[in-house]
Amino acid sequence: MSRLKLDPEAVGISVLVERLSGVPVRDCFQADEELIYVIIEPGSIGRAIGKGGMNIRRMQQELHKKIKFVEYRENPLEFVQNIISPINAGEIVEEENFIVIKEKNRMTKSLLIGREGKNLILINRAVKRFFPGKEVKVENLYK
Repeated sequence: MSRLKLDPEAVGISVLVERLSGVPVRDCFQADEELIYVIIEPGSIGRAIGKGGMNIRRMQQELHKKIKFVEYRENPLEFVQNIISPINAGEIVEEENFIVIKEKNRMTKSLLIGREGKNLILINRAVKRFFPGKEVKVENLYK
């Protein structure tokens, strides 16, 4: 796997998260003006959030932004499931260079895609950082 390049702001966020939670950060990126995705090691989400949400609240207060922790996985299908959590997709499969989220529920599909495709763009952005050449798309479960 190639090394990720972090901009100075991402490095600062990583240092803050590691200092307040003691959890190593694999990657982080700003999704929009209000949300930051922080990719952490598997099994460390409880420590990152802290008892009663104490750590995540302190981080959000310092950064004035919401934080979404995502546990990294070597398997791209598991990684995508972690990114879209708490949404439970009908099925996630790998087809050539695509990771396909197959969903029958129209409401869930619209949540996955987001307004003007914003959520799907963010999912793809995270996936491409760790799995270059892979692209995520959402389809109907029953075709």
